[in-house]
Amino acid sequence: MGGFVCGHASHPDWRMATELALTQLGREPDARHPPLLGLVYASTAFVTNFADIQELLERRMPEVLWSGACVPGICADSAEYLDEPAVAILVGQLPAGSVQPFGAAWQEERGAAERLVAPGSSLLLHADPYAEGLTDRIRGLSETAAPGLVFGGVVEPFGSAARISEGSAGPRAVSGVCFGPEVSLLSRVTHGCSPIGREHTVSSCRGQAILTLDDRPALDVMFEDLGISVPERHARNPQQLLKLLREAPSARGLQVGLAAAGEPRKIGFGAHRINDLVGIDPVSRAIAVAGGPNTGDRAVFCRRDAAAARADLIRICTELREDLEASGQVARGAHYVSCVARGQRLFGASGAELALIRHNLGEVPLAGFFAHGEIADGRLHGYTGVLTVFV
Repeated sequence: MGGFVCGHASHPDWRMATELALTQLGREPDARHPPLLGLVYASTAFVTNFADIQELLERRMPEVLWSGACVPGICADSAEYLDEPAVAILVGQLPAGSVQPFGAAWQEERGAAERLVAPGSSLLLHADPYAEGLTDRIRGLSETAAPGLVFGGVVEPFGSAARISEGSAGPRAVSGVCFGPEVSLLSRVTHGCSPIGREHTVSSCRGQAILTLDDRPALDVMFEDLGISVPERHARNPQQLLKLLREAPSARGLQVGLAAAGEPRKIGFGAHRINDLVGIDPVSRAIAVAGGPNTGDRAVFCRRDAAAARADLIRICTELREDLEASGQVARGAHYVSCVARGQRLFGASGAELALIRHNLGEVPLAGFFAHGEIADGRLHGYTGVLTVFV
């Protein structure tokens, strides 16, 4: 089985960016041995030209099955393209009959993913942020595909081109690729967090509010884990409590991880949904968490910062490399989806996040995108990275 090749380039003109990316492929895969999968990602600047980009690629490389989308930012090898016009292309050979793209980047044959998915198959999803029932669809597709993977991310609205040209609302869709069970994939999720204190049980909640943890007021438990002194944390003045949170070093990058009571424990935060803390109530001593808790959930306060993100990204790369070595397999290509809040914004320099992957996983051809939300483990995540390897 052949390997993958990646090409990427930035240029104000969509045609030139695409041609330069094709040139950057270095060598084209052997067309005598299809099927060839092609993934193409274009930045937001080319939202009205994406159909033209795909048409150009289909004309230049008709033996390739293409899928892709316009995205908030592009990941390619060790380069990231944010706020600049760019195109990235990843092409690789997969087993015969194992690849089925579905949905164009601007429309979806309704339910195409559901018709294609089967036990043991895997799905790469490019999801419109306005897709109806997206969370439920991801869960349903993951349950059907198990033990196959469902991964991907939320990209730019698929109806953008139509809305710009026609003023219409445009469709709400997902597109992507269905891989048969014969396609071997390994995947890991990085949340980039480190725990603050121990794990607690959500003993009562209402809506987004956690009322009690371990049968104690949730706000008091949180302040205790943050190391804030007893007299200060029992204050009733909301401004005073908010000031404590702003000034406490332990509260920087504060988030709340939630895992269902029956969810198996995994290394790091693999079992958790990482949520923003969106409010506190000094009277009821409750805390409000985005995404909504459930009674019985396991909760842990955690911190997202550059050091934790680097350590956790190295961890997942190391795990993937060890899995490959143990099985005698080789990584032929990689796909990476990272939150738009990560990248340079979290790691401090353009390309630093991808350079860590390249250093710790190896020089594997890699393409992907920065997303408005990341898809893995049957859930829609935020602030995460999803690294998937073709073996």
